[in-house]
Amino acid sequence: MKMPLLKNIAALVLLIILIIVLIFPIPIHSNIGSGDFRPYWSSSFLLRNGQDFSNLSNMDWVERSQTNWRESYTMSAWFAPTGNLILLPYTFLSFTRAVYYWLITNIFVVFLSAMLLWQHIKTHTWIPLGVFFTFSATLVSLYMGQVNTLVVLGLSLFIFLSTTKHEFLAGTCLILLTIKPQLVILTLPLLILNIFWQRKTRILAGFISALVLCALILWSINLYWLNSFWQVITSGMSSFREAPTIPGLLVHAGYGYGKWLWMIVLSLAMLIWWKIKDKVNQRTLIDTTILIGMLVSPIGWSYDHIILLIPLLHVFEWMVGNTLSKGNIIAVALLLVITNSLSFYQRTLSVSEVWFFWIPLVSLIIYIFSWKQKLERTLGATLIEAG
Repeated sequence: MKMPLLKNIAALVLLIILIIVLIFPIPIHSNIGSGDFRPYWSSSFLLRNGQDFSNLSNMDWVERSQTNWRESYTMSAWFAPTGNLILLPYTFLSFTRAVYYWLITNIFVVFLSAMLLWQHIKTHTWIPLGVFFTFSATLVSLYMGQVNTLVVLGLSLFIFLSTTKHEFLAGTCLILLTIKPQLVILTLPLLILNIFWQRKTRILAGFISALVLCALILWSINLYWLNSFWQVITSGMSSFREAPTIPGLLVHAGYGYGKWLWMIVLSLAMLIWWKIKDKVNQRTLIDTTILIGMLVSPIGWSYDHIILLIPLLHVFEWMVGNTLSKGNIIAVALLLVITNSLSFYQRTLSVSEVWFFWIPLVSLIIYIFSWKQKLERTLGATLIEAG
């Protein structure tokens, strides 16, 4: 039996399984996929009904009357209204059914993101799937019903579409980055700045069109959505959060001003970009700003480290492409396995989120080391050919 036929049969079987799973939901534990999805769904439910989704009293009422919430506190939805729009269809389902379908959606989003980032590599397709679905932040995000996966999908789509010259569509996909902007706190502004400097007008047009369309839809649903969103932003930034970042460490140590560190870093990043703007590689810009951004973001949780998979999967590309020596490949792979294993163990300790700050730091070190080794090996091969 030929390989293309096997692939077609496998795809058909997967499609049949998916249809069965969608039509006949599989019973799952009530905690799986419901944790963070509860406030997201409640916020979207309020938006759809023309109510203030930043009001804690409104959120409390929906969470208790619609989602069977019994704890003494009210959960808040820390995401942008663009995320509300995506979740609107799920608000027409009961919360329990919505949780199930969002979990299925999230699994597909993670699968698609992994495949998109590996599209130009024709072999070892098990690597992106293995990396994505064994990463602790991915599994926790799925368990919690997170929407950070949509930011990963947005960047994955942008990288894929921009490299395949579908620039307008690539620009529209950047709208997904606005759902949780703290994940791309350096990446989005610098990426837009770089796109503007390179005069990639079709990408800009796609992004602006998506922004305008979303705003118009939101106004048609709820005239006061902008006021509610502003309240969400101000309430989030006015609080002191022990995020798994350097600002989180500073806040934990009693230095509340640490949450503004990201503004200093962003200013420095823009200055550095200006000096090298004509030599900037777009993928390198995305990778480095993600890694540094996850170190200086004022808001976040450890499962948001799922965004680190974009630069880390790039490291795996270099490993597969033999741009690293065999010894370096073993060392990097071993360090990544140890890092992920330690993060799993740390989650069993129920410690404060701030103590996960080391994960983006180690990821940055691994990336810089791999990038440096790749450059040296590539340069050496070039010199040998020239000689």
